[in-house]
Amino acid sequence: MVSTFTDYKILTSNYATTVTRKSSQSDVKKEIQYFQDNIGKVKTIDDFLGNQRLYTFAMKAYGLEDAIPNKGFMRKVLTGEADANGHVLADRLQDSRYQDLAAAFNFREYGNDPSKPVKLDDETQALIDQIGGVKTLQERKIEYDNDTENTASYIQNIMQYIKTADDIAADSKVSAFVRTAIGLPPASADDDAWTQARQIEGKFDATTFQDPGRMVDVFDQYRAGRQAGRKAIIDPYYRSAGTYSASDAEIAKLTDYARTKLKAVNSVKDIVYDPPLAGAIGSVLALPGDLTARAPDEQIKLISQKLDVASLRDGKTLNAFLDKFKALRDDAQTATVNAYIQQSIETDAGADNEGTRLALYFRRKVGSVKSAYGLLADPALAEVVRTAVGLPPESAKSSIDTQARLIERKVDLASFKDPAKLDQFIKRFTLLWDSKNNAAPQPAFALLTNSVPALDSDVLLSLQNIRGGF
Repeated sequence: MVSTFTDYKILTSNYATTVTRKSSQSDVKKEIQYFQDNIGKVKTIDDFLGNQRLYTFAMKAYGLEDAIPNKGFMRKVLTGEADANGHVLADRLQDSRYQDLAAAFNFREYGNDPSKPVKLDDETQALIDQIGGVKTLQERKIEYDNDTENTASYIQNIMQYIKTADDIAADSKVSAFVRTAIGLPPASADDDAWTQARQIEGKFDATTFQDPGRMVDVFDQYRAGRQAGRKAIIDPYYRSAGTYSASDAEIAKLTDYARTKLKAVNSVKDIVYDPPLAGAIGSVLALPGDLTARAPDEQIKLISQKLDVASLRDGKTLNAFLDKFKALRDDAQTATVNAYIQQSIETDAGADNEGTRLALYFRRKVGSVKSAYGLLADPALAEVVRTAVGLPPESAKSSIDTQARLIERKVDLASFKDPAKLDQFIKRFTLLWDSKNNAAPQPAFALLTNSVPALDSDVLLSLQNIRGGF
């Protein structure tokens, strides 16, 4: 029998070739094609869970074959359902496989439902009532539309007196009316009246004010511009829980939202105070995934370092920027496909030698583990570590804190960032694995296969190594 380390080295010495060979197999190729052709059509969590082929592909890609029958539990993980204390299930599970899946297949709510009032605590509500209250979304829209019509009436009454670009620039209401109608951005406070007049003069014939027939079109253009402006200034982005964030429809919706909002953005601060917009921009700029959860000043600093907001006022630049955002969805799908291929390679390796499967899995996953608790939460990673550092099987029956302290004394997680040190650790594991298992190893990956019977969500949650007093 070939040693586990030799088997492992054969597969990893030219891993790109191994991946290419696996992805070209007809059964794997067929499943990948089905996933790529159909995942964008998924709109809701019911679509996803109801398509057994897509759902199984995703679960296998993230090493969660054992949880495939537990759809009730997975629904809670993917929709970000919170408990009575506001804690989200996926965040409570120490096992990073669930968190990786929830990040890749996000069905969480985003934004506030504009049809419902925002719930505030009594103290905050009392303070708001004292200062006159906060307008609802509908009230703000009505106020905005009333202002549109009031301005139109004002222009109707004085347009006979407007004859030159200087006349337009001299009246802020008339200037705003014309700029909106012809698509010019609001006048800058740094520009004097003469400069503003020249900006308008190059785009608009002031004598139009003297021709009621031509002004009909100008009023229509103004109202259309204000309608677009209302969306940019007032209308929020909202995604109800259970809607797939990376569906074709939702990507198109968020792209249109970003396009509309960015036309009205004057500074990075405007972006930061619109979380959906900040999230979209953060993804394009490859900023940290928790960007919108950070302090506003930190978000402003991070975005400002990579983005010149003024550059997005150019149509071509804005289109190129949004094209990058849409392309990220394809990158995310590729990541899932790659994970599926790697998982398939590991599954095949495990059919001949479970130790090889463990070694491959450890090589792929350990880089994302941040603590000893993360190692212990994943049964496969824990098996590799216990074997490599010589912990007896009985140690797994100790308390989670005791196990974590033992591993922290014996394992330097930071060392796994060094490929040579990682390889040495895996070599140690494979030698000890062969010594312990001889020629008939027992499947250490039992918790990662369909051999585990279906469990309800409460039992599954109790099986996870959860910390933090939730």
